[in-house]
Amino acid sequence: MKADSGIRDCPNGWFENTCHVFPVRVYFEDTDAGGIVYYANYLKFAERARTEMMRCLGTEHEGLLETAGIAFVVRSCQAEYLQPARLDEALRVRTQIRKVRGASMQASQIVIRPGPDGTETNLVELAIRLACMSGDLKPARLPAAVRESLGNLVEDQ
Repeated sequence: MKADSGIRDCPNGWFENTCHVFPVRVYFEDTDAGGIVYYANYLKFAERARTEMMRCLGTEHEGLLETAGIAFVVRSCQAEYLQPARLDEALRVRTQIRKVRGASMQASQIVIRPGPDGTETNLVELAIRLACMSGDLKPARLPAAVRESLGNLVEDQ
């Protein structure tokens, strides 16, 4: 992790170097009739993980909207479904910021099942592109402080 990254106390998740880790429990509402997580719910897990990561960085979505008049929107999402998750499983969403630009960012997110022996099984791999938009739905620049804190999470920057 780069010095002075701006990371605050994280009540919902934690950082492992530059990767944010968010725990998720699979509830009945997340599954289909067979007890398997419905594919679209992985996107909800990923959204929650990104929201909590931003909170750890001191940025809340509502605050960005109120103070800067901007919001993040998903511009693209590519998902690779590798293995199913099931009712009551404890999962984790690993979020890594890949690139930060003036009005956008790219992230990779992996939903994993941790094993009792410390191994991890990748269940879903997501590639997300987010854009920063103003209230009138036009591209807007990320505030400098937000761009810097996200940039501190990019490994090869």
